[in-house]
Amino acid sequence: MDKLLNDIAPASTTDVAEEKTVDTGTEIAPGAEAAPESDPVTLGGTAVSPGAAFGHAQMFAEGELEIPHFTIEKTQTRAEFTRLRAAVHTVDKEFGELIAELNREEDAPTEAIAFLELHRQLLNDDSIISETQDIIRERLINAEWALSLKLEDIRRSFEEIDDDYLADRIDDIAQVIERVQRVLSGRRRPADTVSRMMSESSVILVAEDFSPADILILKRRQDISITGLIIEKGAATSHSSILARSLEIPTLVNVSNACEVIQTDDVLLMDADKGIVIVNPQKDGMPQMSERIRKMNAVRLRQRKLKATHCVTADGCAVSLLANLALPEDAKEAMSNGADGVGLFRSEFLFMNRPNFPSEDEQFETYTRVVKAMRGKIVTIRTMDLGGDKLPSREALESIGEDPDKPIANPSLGRRAIRFSLSHTDVFLTQLRAILRAGATGRVRLLVPMLSWMTEADIVLSYVRRAQEELKDRGVKYAENIQIGGMVEVPSAALCLKQFLKRLDFVSVGTNDLIQYLLAVDREDPDVGYLYDPLHPAVLSMLYNCINTAHRAGKEISVCGEAAADPVFAFLLLGMGLRHFSMESARLLPIKEFMLAANAQDATALMRRIHRAHTIQDIRKHILEYFADHDELAAGFAASQVLCARPWQSFKDA
Repeated sequence: MDKLLNDIAPASTTDVAEEKTVDTGTEIAPGAEAAPESDPVTLGGTAVSPGAAFGHAQMFAEGELEIPHFTIEKTQTRAEFTRLRAAVHTVDKEFGELIAELNREEDAPTEAIAFLELHRQLLNDDSIISETQDIIRERLINAEWALSLKLEDIRRSFEEIDDDYLADRIDDIAQVIERVQRVLSGRRRPADTVSRMMSESSVILVAEDFSPADILILKRRQDISITGLIIEKGAATSHSSILARSLEIPTLVNVSNACEVIQTDDVLLMDADKGIVIVNPQKDGMPQMSERIRKMNAVRLRQRKLKATHCVTADGCAVSLLANLALPEDAKEAMSNGADGVGLFRSEFLFMNRPNFPSEDEQFETYTRVVKAMRGKIVTIRTMDLGGDKLPSREALESIGEDPDKPIANPSLGRRAIRFSLSHTDVFLTQLRAILRAGATGRVRLLVPMLSWMTEADIVLSYVRRAQEELKDRGVKYAENIQIGGMVEVPSAALCLKQFLKRLDFVSVGTNDLIQYLLAVDREDPDVGYLYDPLHPAVLSMLYNCINTAHRAGKEISVCGEAAADPVFAFLLLGMGLRHFSMESARLLPIKEFMLAANAQDATALMRRIHRAHTIQDIRKHILEYFADHDELAAGFAASQVLCARPWQSFKDA
């Protein structure tokens, strides 16, 4: 029993990093056993690309660019203009060569080409060059200095717009300008400052930030093996983060003090899945770490071979594994992990961190990108889930008559999701038209978040018909028979599901919110977070009733919360009769491997025993007893341990 508890409980913060990796071929870097005896330091960050890496640190700050400042004579301005344009030409040629090389590669990430082309477009913006020349002419200063002043002007104009997305784009402009400045001042590219450390050594790069071009240049070098990126600043939506995901490089951003704490040659153990990096871990634990990483590499390699395998349990029960997407770029990862479709495409990113709401055409183009990327597989687009902790910018709220400073007593119980949409019908209709147009290009379903009243479903259906009529009047192609579903996230929807299913074509259970509302627990509140437990008998009973109600109505039901991606809880859902699971793309293959070994009839029998239990302790006991008799599934839990979510902390603590 104790062994099984250790197998399926999540690892502690200190040893969790040993248990996760991606298929990077990562091993303990040669010479790591001779790591300094300094005390280990653990830094936290935000994971933007999953996996683990072990190797030596290489600081990317070498060759820090110092901009020369000097004045020139009026007669020298033309020479500075020539230097400026020559430097721009050199950088443009570099981008062009990289793009050409990528175009010759069959498996080159499309994001890489897109980002390079964007940087090339910024580079050739005539206004930047001409206005820099104006600065040279008016202030009689060198081109490098003039470019710095121009960048400051651009930054000031962007800072006036309180918008995170635009802030990321100013970083793109800064990266392009710095590249030109390096050519002007005769300094090497940042990527060229990274030297080979030792034979066969794995390198984890550490920097304040990276440009997409530098990442590509470094990744293509033959003399070093880049196994991880640690970025002190950065953002999940930056082009560098998106590119790191597409290249499958384990990456952490927002790692505070990384450039101060980490030194070149430090040994690093990085676990991007848990958002930590250990600097100079204990030497006596390195052999075990090396063995664990090798084992997990083997697991990931084995799971990748399952990409094209249909998910069918050991006793012949077909299971559909769908992907949850937060950005259009995530569709590629979903396809590479063998997703059967998109169970949840979160559209709210389009509405946040910008001064205005997206147009119908912008939304249509975004949704269509996902539809095309999924190549005929189903795409479920959720209408904007705004409100609560996901608010549009001040400017956007003011544009629709909202007071951004109005206090909200309880955002989670306020005007959010469908309530927000029905309060701003013009914005809602615009989104509906865009989704309907995307539905004419492929298999699209529409999903409505946080339904709690039957009248909400009726009103949504009437607005869908209205949007269809408007598109018809305009002569625009649209989906005439689009499937419309609802999220089951509040107890009222779960309890009245039979009536909702008379209006809806399918439903998707959002366990994260449903459990929160059912148990009246804010899972992010450390004072009560321990009470958030999906194994609560009321949670299991409600999920079981929802699944059976949908089946009796002949309607599809899926679960798209974190519970669907936890191997233990997924087994319980299988026993309840669930056949459609939706999760983050990185979790699809581990869950598929587990499901292929699982027996649906056994899962059903286990649920019958659990239904007779009245306490969480009894439920845990039944689960542990079952898996104590099924070693192969217990091993599957251990192999998929990176997926274990909050409920299994209770196993460890019980």
